[in-house]
Amino acid sequence: MQPTDILIIGAGISGLLCATELQQRGFSVRVLDKGRGLGGRMATRRMAGGRLDHGAQYFTVRDARLQSYVDQWLAAGVLKEWFRHLPEDTNPEGYPRYCGIDGMTDVPKHLAKDLDVRNSQQVTELARDTDVWMARTASGDTFLARHLVITAPLPQALNLLEMTGLRYANSKTEALRAVRYEKGLSTLAILDGPSGIAAPGGIKILEAPLTWIGDNQQKGISPSVSAITIHADADFAEKYWDSPDEIRGPLMLAAAEPYIKANVVEYNCHRWGFTTPINPWPEMYYQNKGLKLTLAGDAFGGARIEGAALSGIEAAAAV
Repeated sequence: MQPTDILIIGAGISGLLCATELQQRGFSVRVLDKGRGLGGRMATRRMAGGRLDHGAQYFTVRDARLQSYVDQWLAAGVLKEWFRHLPEDTNPEGYPRYCGIDGMTDVPKHLAKDLDVRNSQQVTELARDTDVWMARTASGDTFLARHLVITAPLPQALNLLEMTGLRYANSKTEALRAVRYEKGLSTLAILDGPSGIAAPGGIKILEAPLTWIGDNQQKGISPSVSAITIHADADFAEKYWDSPDEIRGPLMLAAAEPYIKANVVEYNCHRWGFTTPINPWPEMYYQNKGLKLTLAGDAFGGARIEGAALSGIEAAAAV
């Protein structure tokens, strides 16, 4: 296989926007992701006829660079404004919270349709020979590129780089390894009727063990089936990480019961190994120019989707 200019590992919003920006500049770009889907935590799942966003619930925009993309996505009909105001907002006018028309995966899918994205390609080996990076995957494929960008969660990125034997970050290696993430845990539930959650259909919970309950029917992505997404806090996710769904699911449903007016028909749990970066890297990306290596993603931009997106955009400019 002929080398591309850029190989990006990770098809979350950071990797996809990085690829988009580089391709617009005339580079040949290929994106690999170990998952079957796209978007990382911008994730939507089908369940019992319903659709549920089980990762990020919405995103906000403060930077003009991302707003220009959002304007395009709104015009293309892949994005909508869900709501503007939550009770805890300090600004009484609030600000737009955006979500996909059919779920949070809509934006990643829209970006990917114009890119060379290879799903179900888990990188198992990285190496660098002279001026070319080589990535081998579990499926037996080999990909070559002149510049490597990794936007996967930083611990996964560093584990891949360790196998190269290269001094990929020199004196900053330990500082990069010190970046930590919280774990996340979601319970997805199908209800036998309307949830009873007040409009617009989302509640931030400030009492352990929950942080959020979202009504996917009110959100508009599950019009015919009442379906809710419940997010646990980091302490609960850590404590029940290895517990079976039969234990952690009912505990989360019991905590959500005071907010819900319908009965649960069925439920499912989903674990997120890397959610909020606790101590993000102080810059928007890391680059080793000599090795033609760039690291980006939410470990650099911060927990918000906008932060990960801007990290991808700034990494592209650095490349």
